[in-house]
Amino acid sequence: MQDEDSDETGTPFKDGRIIFYNVDDEHGNVSNQSEEKFFTFQGSSVEDLKEKLKEETGYDEIDVCCRNPFNAELYPLRLQLPPNNTDMHIVVITPSYNGQHFFYLFCRI
Repeated sequence: MQDEDSDETGTPFKDGRIIFYNVDDEHGNVSNQSEEKFFTFQGSSVEDLKEKLKEETGYDEIDVCCRNPFNAELYPLRLQLPPNNTDMHIVVITPSYNGQHFFYLFCRI
């Protein structure tokens, strides 16, 4: 669900941090080609963000990941959000593909 607060160019207004996100597919694949959804987030913790993403996606169990800007690999977001309300690009990992994706992802980190 996209935020309804946007200007004429479709850019969301800045009232907090903008979270852009993709969700993995039923096979655990995350495509860079899929359309990113976004919302404005005013929370300050990873747990708050995770709860908001659960509401946005409709999934009960998720992990929140970011891409490493140097090698594009996913890593779990666990400790804290970046400072200064920096916009973020997130990948939501669901318990898809019988949990095999979780095992692969978190053993590589």
